[in-house]
Amino acid sequence: MIIDAHTHLKAEPGYLERLIDAEKSIGADKFITFGAGPSGEWASNAEVLAAAEKYPDMIIPFAYVTLGQATPRRIDEYARQGFQGFKFINPVTPYSDLFNMRIYARIEELGLPVYFHTGIVASLGTEKRFDIDTSRHKIIHLDRLLRRFKGLVVFAAHLGNPDYGEAGMLTRWYPNLYCDLSGSTLKKKSPEFIREILWWNESPQRTAGAAEEPGGFVLGNYSNDPLGRGPWEKIVFGTDVAPEKVAEVKADYDNLITRLELPGRLRRAVFGQTVAAALGLASPSE
Repeated sequence: MIIDAHTHLKAEPGYLERLIDAEKSIGADKFITFGAGPSGEWASNAEVLAAAEKYPDMIIPFAYVTLGQATPRRIDEYARQGFQGFKFINPVTPYSDLFNMRIYARIEELGLPVYFHTGIVASLGTEKRFDIDTSRHKIIHLDRLLRRFKGLVVFAAHLGNPDYGEAGMLTRWYPNLYCDLSGSTLKKKSPEFIREILWWNESPQRTAGAAEEPGGFVLGNYSNDPLGRGPWEKIVFGTDVAPEKVAEVKADYDNLITRLELPGRLRRAVFGQTVAAALGLASPSE
């Protein structure tokens, strides 16, 4: 199964069909899509839901939510409408703000995933109108909610670009955090750089005579994920581009995986199996 975990739908005639064609061209079985904020350029939540109703076998609809304005009751309404997750960008306050914790708590209770934009926010001329502030999107702000809401499935876009070190360590420590590599990362950073960020062992083993660290962790055991997953089972495929560039991003992921000589099972994990498992989706053969 191939799942593109990160796409945006524009409120533009023909855009949905172009996106469908682009995803089919790379062999995608499904893709997550959402609007991107209050600008009229992007599809509304209602339009996203309508797109999913038109292509139910391919589209996984996420509702765009403005943190700092949304309420738990509104989250319930989106869930009842059929949204399968939530997208956060341009929050009124940082992701870690105490006011936002009630939103995450309700989403965790519903058993739905969340997708955060993390890192730099592109400068597109809307900064003053929508009070956009990159500092509110820093990936370290996810630390507070990841500690509190262990049952919340969290996707972080862009591996925190440019805060890659923090993103790598958060991904290592929290089993419910997954990151995509969309954006400029695969253009500006080498496969070797990405490997250094995701440095911990794929299959950790306790070595003979290893000293135990405070808290019960063992020196030399670099994965604290209770499911025993390594770093490449925490990275997901996401494009976050116009339909015409979807194949290019797929090729960038392919190049990364080939250059790092990742085995087939990890290639399959990155391109869809991890997202499918996190969302409780069955593979096409099931």
